[in-house]
Amino acid sequence: MKYFLIICIFIGLLLQNFSRSLIVMQFRANQSYIAQVLCENKNKPEMHCNGRCHLKKELDRDAQQEKNNNTSKDKYEVMFVDALHIFHTAPPADQITFTVFYKDPNLDTFVFSIFHPPQSMVS
Repeated sequence: MKYFLIICIFIGLLLQNFSRSLIVMQFRANQSYIAQVLCENKNKPEMHCNGRCHLKKELDRDAQQEKNNNTSKDKYEVMFVDALHIFHTAPPADQITFTVFYKDPNLDTFVFSIFHPPQSMVS
């Protein structure tokens, strides 16, 4: 389901960007119907319009719609202000490090002097 949604959004973005190409492809696929039914100049065959007037009207409508969508967006100016020079930071104080060594009195002798193997292993 997630992949289907991603594919639908991707196709929607592509269709929005290539709307003029889709209008021209739709015109080419239905050119005979457009020339016979939707053409404004079908009564003037000497113009050899063949539905191009309808194509021009659709492309103009798409351009107008795209222009309206672009102008309705709010535009904000983004500025970068380097305000770090305002703050006068003093160098950090020297850090005092304490190193503590813990010496266990039981560990002064070697481990081997404490270790005695089990009696069952000794022959």
